[in-house]
Order: sequence, then structure tokens, then C-alpha cells
Amino acid sequence: MNKYMLLIGAWLVTGITSPAAAQSGQDVEKVMQVMKEVQGFYSAGSQSFDIYYTYSNEHAPGMVLDSLSGKMELSGDDYRYIIGNTETIHNKHYTVVLFEEDMLMYVAKPDSSVSQANPLLPMQESLERTGVTGCEITYKGNQKLVRISFKEGAPYKHIAITLDTLSKRLLSMRYVIKTALLMDAQDVAPDPGYDEYAIVQAVLNNYKQLPVDERRFDEKQFFSREGNELKTTPAYKEYKIFVGSPNL
Repeated sequence: MNKYMLLIGAWLVTGITSPAAAQSGQDVEKVMQVMKEVQGFYSAGSQSFDIYYTYSNEHAPGMVLDSLSGKMELSGDDYRYIIGNTETIHNKHYTVVLFEEDMLMYVAKPDSSVSQANPLLPMQESLERTGVTGCEITYKGNQKLVRISFKEGAPYKHIAITLDTLSKRLLSMRYVIKTALLMDAQDVAPDPGYDEYAIVQAVLNNYKQLPVDERRFDEKQFFSREGNELKTTPAYKEYKIFVGSPNL
């Protein structure tokens, strides 16, 4: 079930600046404003933070069935994300994913949507199509909780996002999501021990400023190009390169 960690982690990487939307135009504007504030924080400088993921059944939230730790480093549109035995590096030239267990290096063109003029728009449109039924924003001390509800039958039941109102940092995310969406591709159906819906929570902490170091996100530490051929560096000589974009 560790795939759910990677799925939610992937959302975190690309969605840390993305909003939730609601049917009411006023709710959309409120959530968009919250996410713009978060985006401003993460775009302001180089940051690193730790992430701790937990998984549980919807009807037994206190019983953790799986957990995994990760680490994220961000600098503008560049990021480095490590979770379990998988590491992702993204810069303006490439996205590189290292699968340690499989000794596989996936190389692709970077996702252009990350640096588009309005990175908030795609997530807004996607959630509107999914069928958001409500959005509630509450405050507790210096924390802001954004709770989004979805129509019956949607992939999500709820998404809750907790923010620090002073620093604009993202503190946690909690999803109630269909378990089937978190299964590995080879799984025919969820294990009978799992509920129809799962609770996935990500807690972010240990925020630090990163010293400027362009090598941190440099693909040359992983591979080099000789003509049209990509070759691994000596440090990754055991890895096989899989090219994920045409005309790379």
C-alpha cells in the first residue's frame, strides 16, 4: 500500500501551490486566496521540510496501517523530493525519478504546468468538475483550517488543509479518498481488510531555509548526454535509464 504515499506525495509536490474549489464563487475566491498566500511563501526562497505520512481506514482513524517519512527541498520551480526508496528531482530541463529498489532512472521533460502563468487554474477546474459541495474555513489560534467536501461517489469525500496564518506554511493535509485509487496497478481489488475509503494524512514540519546551491537540482549528478543517448554517471552505473518523453 505504499503507493498511496507516492500518490499523495506527488500531489504535494505539484499541488503545494494549488487550490481547492467550491461551487459557490465566494468560496472559490476564499480558497484561491489562501493558496496564493501559501504559494507566495514557497516561492519566496529556498525551503526544506520533512513530511510524515500515515494511512488508516476511514472507520478506524486511530489505527495506523502504514506510515512513511519523506523530505522535500524547494527553490522556485525546482524541487527535490525523497520518500522511502524513491527520489524525484525536477528542474527547468528534466524531471528525474530514481527507483532504488528497481535500479531504474526515469527521465522526462519537466511538467510545463508547474511554471505556467496561472498554476492555480488547473486544480480549480479539476475539482469543480469532480463536484465540490462545500468549503469551510475556520481558525484556531494562528492556524487556519480549510475543509473541502465532495459529492457522493467522488474520488474524495473530504480534504482538510491546515495552514499557519503567521508564516503561511502548510502544516498538514488530510484526505478521505477511495482506497481503490491507492492500490498498486497489479492489485485487482483492495484487500478485504481495507474500507472503501481511506484516510491519508501528511504532516509537514522541521522547516528550514536552504543555502543556495544549484547543484542540488542538477541532473548532471545522475546522467550525461552523448548525442541523443543518455548515460548514467558512475555513481548510478547500476541503474537503467527509462526515457519518459518523446524527443527528449
